[in-house]
Order: sequence, then C-alpha cells, then structure tokens
Amino acid sequence: MTRTQRDGLLLILISAAGYSFFAIFTKFIYDNSSFNPLDVVVWRFVLAVPITWLGMGWIRRGELSVKTTYMPRGRLLGMGFLFGLVATIAFFGLERVPASLYTVLIYTYPVLVAVGAVLFGETLSERSWLALGLTLVGVVLTVPNLFQGFSGVDPIGVLLVLANAATYALYILLSNRTVKGVTDLSMASAWSISGSLIFSLIVIILRALRGDSTSIPPNISVWAGFLGLVIISTVIPIFTFYAGMYRVGAPRAAIISMLEPVLTLLWAVVIRHENLQWIQLFGASFILVSVLLLQRIREKPVTEPIPSAAGRGSL
Repeated sequence: MTRTQRDGLLLILISAAGYSFFAIFTKFIYDNSSFNPLDVVVWRFVLAVPITWLGMGWIRRGELSVKTTYMPRGRLLGMGFLFGLVATIAFFGLERVPASLYTVLIYTYPVLVAVGAVLFGETLSERSWLALGLTLVGVVLTVPNLFQGFSGVDPIGVLLVLANAATYALYILLSNRTVKGVTDLSMASAWSISGSLIFSLIVIILRALRGDSTSIPPNISVWAGFLGLVIISTVIPIFTFYAGMYRVGAPRAAIISMLEPVLTLLWAVVIRHENLQWIQLFGASFILVSVLLLQRIREKPVTEPIPSAAGRGSL
C-alpha cells in the first residue's frame, strides 16, 4: 500500500467516524432541550454552511486564483435544498426511534438506489436483486415485533426512517447526474450544502408567519451538541471523504465507509446504553452484507462520489 493509499484510508476512516456520531449528537440535543426537528435542522445548516466556506478558504489559502471548472451552481443549490428536506425527515425519525434502530433502517438506502436506477433505465444484475432481498429480510428482523403491531416501537418513527432512506436514495440518484463532469468535488459540496441553508431560511420564514419562532440553544450542553453535529458529523466528514476518495477511488471509499453504521451501533450501546436484541444484530448483518455486495459488484470505477454534501449519514 502506497503512502497516498494509506492517507486516503485514514481520511475515509475519519469521515466514517465523524458521520457515525450523527444520530448520537442528535439524540443528545433532544435529551437536553425541548427542541423539535425543525429547530435542529435550522441550526445545523445555519452553523454548518459558514464553517464549510471558511474551510474552503483555508484549504485554498495562498492561491491567488482558482482554476475555473464546470460547476452547475444552480442545480447544486437545488440538490442542497432537497437534502434539507431529507435531513428534516431524518430528524423527525430520530425523534421517535432509538439511534441504533435508525442506523440499521437508514442503511436500506443503497438498495433503494439500486431499485431507483432500474426506474432510470439501468439494468440490475442477479446479485443486485439478491442484495435487495437481503435488505428486506434485514429490515424485518431489525424491527422488533413487526407483525405484532410494532409493540415497543413507534410505527410512525419506523415509517419516517424508511421515508428518510427513500428520499436519500432519490437525492443520490439525482446528485450523481448533477455532478457528472464536475472535477472540483469539494467546491461542489460547498455549493450543495448552501442550498440546505436556503431550505433552512425558508423554514424560519414559514414558521415566523405562523407565529412559531425557532428556538435558541438554551445552555452550553445543547451548544456543544450542535457544534459536534455540525463540525464532527457534517463539515469534517465532507472534506475528509472527498479527499480520501480522491486518493483511493469511489468504490473503495464506499466500502471503507461501511464502518460508519457499525460504529454508530457501538456508540448507541456504549454511550446511550441502548439495548439490541440478537435478532436485531442478525438483521443488521443482512443489511450490511447487502450493501457490501452492491459495492463489490461494480464492474468499473465510479467517478462520481456518494453524495454526502450535508452529512448523512450525510445525513
């Protein structure tokens, strides 16, 4: 392994570790405030966007001029706006379900991307359909008492997380088309997350018209939670993922990123003391295997990134 590959591996691992705290920081904010999901999504992007552009300035410090490349700014802003909606659904889902269950269910999105690709006219291999089947089995196993009225689980929360996975899959399909021909992926990411800020500003205006103002973080703990969500689980992973992907390639970066849900499950158990049943772990393994299967069956290098401009688990 060359030094460039080692550096790329380290950068992708940093990105995966950062994204793995997304659900943990969000739950921490909910636990220490009366914030609702709209409050969280607004503060996330209001803080993340200026920090992202400051990061771009720091990366390009000392450069008198930056080479002009193809940059579909309008479409990138539109994709960022869509991601704002995706993130909002994620926060509503996390308000209702444990971080561990959210993590497992949201990772149905790669298979949904594969299904969506069929709707865009692409052909799926037999292995892709096998991955889809494994994911469906995994979803059933990870939702306790699925056929007994969701006993102990908020059914609306489960549906919200699955809707989150579906809308994120749509975001990826559309984003991959948007970034074709774009070589400056870090700048594209900055433009995209700016679209999420536009979404947040519209949320603020609409809430104000209804007489519902956005809450301000009430104490240092909540501010710390937001700084963690913004810096550790949004801004840093953006730059480290794209920098790492440049060094090791998109397919390998995607496979290494599979460490993210494993780490989130670990944090959910260790930090939040959430309990996982063995059948849920078994179901999670089905989903992870399906995602890895989808990554390994790619027959040629993929130049487009897995869009994670605003954090995901980007989100």
